Amino acid sequence: MKRTEARELAFKTIYSRFFNHSEEDILENASLNDLDFTTKILGFFAEHYAEINEKISSNLKGFTLERLNKIDLAILILAVIELDYVKNPKEVVINEAVELAKKYSTEKSPKFINGFLAGLVK
Repeated sequence: MKRTEARELAFKTIYSRFFNHSEEDILENASLNDLDFTTKILGFFAEHYAEINEKISSNLKGFTLERLNKIDLAILILAVIELDYVKNPKEVVINEAVELAKKYSTEKSPKFINGFLAGLVK
């Protein structure tokens, strides 16, 4: 399975945690390669959650974390993890985050996600 699909799996798992849903349903159909990447992402999520939220919160303009669409927040969390902890190339991270927003979020979300992350990596 491709890294994009593994990233999507990580996003879905992060999102499900906002609602205390079981991640077992999401993870049960994943391949071992997917699980390696997803597990790495989720480990950083658990270990650095407060730092990640603070980074996102301090860079929001006109919003608070509480006002953000939960899907957009999950995408931003995933992107910050990939940028700061996994050290994936910023162009790839931003592109993948925008694609997730196009697939799962609102019509305005891709532009918001792109602008937020572009400002973050400057």
